[in-house]
Amino acid sequence: MDNNIYVSAAALACGILGGTGIGYLLKNRNWRACSRLVGIDASTICGRGAFALKNIREGTIVERCPALEVTDRDVGGELLNYVFYGSDEKKRLIAMGNGMLFNHSSSPNVAYYREETRLGSELVIYALRDIRKGEEMFYNYGDEWWSTRQ
Repeated sequence: MDNNIYVSAAALACGILGGTGIGYLLKNRNWRACSRLVGIDASTICGRGAFALKNIREGTIVERCPALEVTDRDVGGELLNYVFYGSDEKKRLIAMGNGMLFNHSSSPNVAYYREETRLGSELVIYALRDIRKGEEMFYNYGDEWWSTRQ
């Protein structure tokens, strides 16, 4: 019986030490470095906006946003202002994370593309030019977006 107590205590100690070590490694692992580039604050133009948390070099991926692809009939109301064009003209992407909070500019400093990953569609936002820390980031919504709102 005394032997079982020592075995149990040793197993518990190994579990605690192992779990603590794994937790420390996972916590400090940089899963998505790009997600630490964007902060959300009051926009300089309207509502919320996406801002650079540090200097970003041209071509850097700023944000990778998991996205749900739905049909254009699934989207209505205010949500129409926050979706992206999908894989064809009848599909729309609903971006998760900060993706919906980048505002429009006719002189954008970021752009995006859709990428298929093993987990599904992602909206990938990247820098068109060097962006300074604290600068608000904008992409161009496109002429079609504006023509549907006039």
